[in-house]
Amino acid sequence: MQQRAFSNDHRFIATLTAMLLLLLILLGTGGTFAYIGILGLQLNTFETRQNLRVERVVSAFSRELGHIRNLTSVLQNSSAVQQALDAGRPADLDALAASFMQFARAVPTISQVRWLDPNGEEKVRVNLSAGRPYRVGEAELQNKAQRYYFQEAQRTAPGQVYLSRLDLNLEHNLIVQPLEPSLRATILTGTHDGLHPGVLIININLATFFKQLRSMADSRMTLELVDEQGYWLLHPEREREWGLQLNRRDQNLGRLSPALWQSLTGPQIGDNLLQDGRLWSSARLYYDLDATGKGSPAHALVLVASIPGAIATIRNRLLTAITLAGLVLLSLGLAALYHLHRAHRERSRLTEALEQEQQQLVRAYSNLEQSHIKLQELQDELVESRRLSSLGMMVAGVAHELNTPTGGALMAISTLQAQLLKLQNSMHDGMTRTALESFLSHTESGLQLAHHNLRRAADLIRSFKRMAVDRSHNEISQFDLAELIRDLRNSLSHRLKKSPVSLVMEVYEPLQLTGYPGILSQVLQNLVDNALSHGFKPGQAGEIHVCATVSGERLQLSVSDNGQGIDPQVRDALFDPFVTSRRSEGHTGLGLHLVHQWVYQLLEGSLSVESDKTGTTFSLDIPIEVKGHRD
Repeated sequence: MQQRAFSNDHRFIATLTAMLLLLLILLGTGGTFAYIGILGLQLNTFETRQNLRVERVVSAFSRELGHIRNLTSVLQNSSAVQQALDAGRPADLDALAASFMQFARAVPTISQVRWLDPNGEEKVRVNLSAGRPYRVGEAELQNKAQRYYFQEAQRTAPGQVYLSRLDLNLEHNLIVQPLEPSLRATILTGTHDGLHPGVLIININLATFFKQLRSMADSRMTLELVDEQGYWLLHPEREREWGLQLNRRDQNLGRLSPALWQSLTGPQIGDNLLQDGRLWSSARLYYDLDATGKGSPAHALVLVASIPGAIATIRNRLLTAITLAGLVLLSLGLAALYHLHRAHRERSRLTEALEQEQQQLVRAYSNLEQSHIKLQELQDELVESRRLSSLGMMVAGVAHELNTPTGGALMAISTLQAQLLKLQNSMHDGMTRTALESFLSHTESGLQLAHHNLRRAADLIRSFKRMAVDRSHNEISQFDLAELIRDLRNSLSHRLKKSPVSLVMEVYEPLQLTGYPGILSQVLQNLVDNALSHGFKPGQAGEIHVCATVSGERLQLSVSDNGQGIDPQVRDALFDPFVTSRRSEGHTGLGLHLVHQWVYQLLEGSLSVESDKTGTTFSLDIPIEVKGHRD
């Protein structure tokens, strides 16, 4: 009897040991998968937020560079410059200087305006000091023939605006203090436009713009701007900026973090990187996509990164939470095993006591065995119920977090990986037809989900790419109006989400036009931007309607809003340059002037406006087929 009791105890201890090992394996495996899954969700949130910040910076740069190009073209095409440099008579340098000074007063970001002859000699230069323009004396004029921006301007096609790379403003070969981040815009004058040959150069002070970029960083992420050689142009620690110009060659990303720099300069630029304990999101900025004669245009990198220690904090907190949860579950499991052990010991004691009476032993043992079986069944049901409940809550939480288009593809791929692991495990244990069919079923649905979300992302990328290509090539081509309107709506969606004003596009049928799609898109965007900026009071809700109708060989487009109308003080001079009611807010008053010029000169149409206290309507009448003839 004692030998049999010892054997039973030995088997029971072996069973408890096996159950303990199984519990440890389940806790370890479950904790690992939970850690990986939850960490992926939290990193995905970081990636989404940082990618949006990168897009904001790229969009701000694009608008700023487009604005600078427009300023340069406006200055060249102004009547004062045209008259002063008329090739049919000697150049009137005094009149040219006067026009430069007037232009500099109207655009506060200008730090210098110059006109150089083909040999690089400065003929007229207007500088700004304390916000006041003044003409530089003839004795102080210099030869800029050896400067890279003059040489690049000489290679630029007539009519094209060349934008230099970002650097610091110099006076007499000395860096201006405080530092002035600058960009130079150049355009040729000559026989192609009936002017004296030379180069028109505008220096733009980007200090205010850089201040705006700094404000885009916050307590959760940093913003950096790095040139193509790895030197910082913008950094949270200002002593690291402009290392090349300030002869701080050690302040270089390639030297301080070569692994990160190699990843950023590789072919997969734009991917999110986890490097040096921080999550990095990046994009490449090109200063001048239209420049010719260069193998690779100068560029800069926009870097948005999580603050140092943020990822480590997330990892530690998540690891701590999962460890605590594991310890709690382990404690519960150990408690259950302990109670089982106590029950077994109690059963053994009762068995030994009842062995003295044969009849009672049989009945007692039978009852105890039945009780033990029921207890085991109830325990198994409880374990299964808790497991399913925990699994259901986890699946519901994951599904809730991943229920966005950007997370759909990641969820599909993660599911496929899990199914593949399960299939691989089943191959070792003996793969069944059910397992294979389950894997194929999950694979098909997962690929469909990933394909749907990735196709949506590809459609958006093609939309923005199409718009960028149209606006960078001012050539007559055929295009679909509805497609152009959709691309425009996509480009404005980010701004509209933050505004109480909604945009309604009323274009109900495909319509093929021949003309300048980029110009037409820019015209509509300027009118919509104008309505968003000036048509409504701050916080006022409303609607902007873009409508298109066809009459014969003409297309009528209208952009209307139900806002506060146009200020009567600027209504009569609405399309004149530099007319604005919000100059104190940084508006230059060139938007509607450019729209007027584009509509009449390039689109061969007409433009009218009606406005009262109930709203404003801009009406365009353009031909369906632009001939391309200019005056």
